[in-house]
Amino acid sequence: MRTALVRRALLTASGASLALLATACGPSGGAGAEQDAKPSAAAPSPSPTPEAKALTAAEMEKLTLADGDVRDVKIAKAGADDVAKAAEVTTDKPECTALAQAGGLAPVGAAVTTTERIGVGKPSDPADPMSVSATSVQLASYDGKGAEEALASLKAAGQACGGGFTTTAKGEKTTVKSVTPSAVTAGDEATAWTIATEDEGEALNSQMVAFRKGNNLVVVHTVRFDAKPASAQAFIDAQVKKLG
Repeated sequence: MRTALVRRALLTASGASLALLATACGPSGGAGAEQDAKPSAAAPSPSPTPEAKALTAAEMEKLTLADGDVRDVKIAKAGADDVAKAAEVTTDKPECTALAQAGGLAPVGAAVTTTERIGVGKPSDPADPMSVSATSVQLASYDGKGAEEALASLKAAGQACGGGFTTTAKGEKTTVKSVTPSAVTAGDEATAWTIATEDEGEALNSQMVAFRKGNNLVVVHTVRFDAKPASAQAFIDAQVKKLG
């Protein structure tokens, strides 16, 4: 996740989280609620055909996470400073480009339409306003088998870049110390990693999950600001439910 996004979330997390606590948010009925926090049991859809067409911008908005879809999380559109173009993301290891792009909220592969959202949760420890996480979610739609190809490139990057790499997105440098595979089930096929990064001397742990549903690809990236493991599960469940 890019430094600008993390810094902004860190600055706003305390206020946003305290506001959530003040309003005593209860279950919203969204997929992030505990009773719905299960992977989708639907049968996988067939592989996209070469004739498959990407969703329109209007169709994408209906399928994109909105505020209230994840319990106790404030969800908003990502700002222009948070979203990079593919050309604005570079890395010292070309084989890691797809992961670097995903971390910079840049589209992976030949995405036709994308939406990006940022979610900030409430503190897991009420006594520590910084015991929160920030999550970015990018939904991308592709023509033909573009989503399969993009996910394949992410899987390959994850395998090749376990020892870490350095990436720059929109002029901001991030050092990825390690990329460790983790297990996940979502959509038609999925892959996930635990990622250790260093931004300006600050160590952060995150979980990145990428999954395909038909010819759409979702990348969820959750960063925690304390020592606890990051988990993107609530966002995965909510996005799976929204995609149907």
